[in-house]
Amino acid sequence: MADISVSIISNDNRELVLSCLDSIFKTAAGMDIEVIVIENHSADGSAQAIRGRFPSLRLIENEKKEGFSANHNKALKVAAGEYVLILNDDTVLHEGALAAMLKFMRANPGAGAVGGMLLNPDGSPQYTGKDRPTVAAALMISLGLHRLFPGNPVTSRYFLRKGGYGEVEEVESLNGAAMMIRREAFIKVGPFDEKFFLFCEDVDYSIRLKEAGYRLYFLPGAKITHYRGASTGGRRIVWIYHRSLFHFYRKHYARGRFFLFNWAVYAGITMRLMVFLVYGNVRRRGGGAYGRG
Repeated sequence: MADISVSIISNDNRELVLSCLDSIFKTAAGMDIEVIVIENHSADGSAQAIRGRFPSLRLIENEKKEGFSANHNKALKVAAGEYVLILNDDTVLHEGALAAMLKFMRANPGAGAVGGMLLNPDGSPQYTGKDRPTVAAALMISLGLHRLFPGNPVTSRYFLRKGGYGEVEEVESLNGAAMMIRREAFIKVGPFDEKFFLFCEDVDYSIRLKEAGYRLYFLPGAKITHYRGASTGGRRIVWIYHRSLFHFYRKHYARGRFFLFNWAVYAGITMRLMVFLVYGNVRRRGGGAYGRG
């Protein structure tokens, strides 16, 4: 059995995915790793470039575009590692990141998953470990109020702004851009929910891991640069994002709430969708309420 199986979706990010793969093999000394790349029907020659530079990795080529959950599930079905690292194609591992995550998981058998310290290209931290989202936090983030009032207790709790991300912390939710999952936990919890094409699937899986009795941790010593927002989406991505919000709320929050409250939430998501379709966009790799980033 390999120490780590790395699952990556290559999605029209040729240069970024090559840099990501370079960083994996450069930082994996002393570990037995397997790398599985799902080439998501890219049109930029990614498959040929990956095959030419990294002939030893496992490359699965899709005949059509598929979502985050479906693609990683495809890799997880064949993964043989003791741990599985779900990794974005727009990331670069720093020296020691893989070793730190592997060491931590082996030393903490109650940990179902661990996330490293995600960094912007300028070295500033991204929101890596978060609290379980609340409806109030989602509303404030969706309206941009967390930027107007950065110190408010609702979203500060969600983003876990404790001590500048300097210490190991137990968290409620991990960012799917770089999340190492214990194989045993994946078998127990099951695959990613494929109703999430993109967005919210990492938070959903974090909740499921917690409900199965596992702990989640943020590990600042495992540093990973994340070029989030490297590609942006149009109207289709806007629709996918809000569809994920609908599914996430219905799955985790609607049951047991007064139906008028649920209708108000659904109406709010619909209104937000209409506004973004007319005036704006959402970042494909970034995040908003319930999303990665």
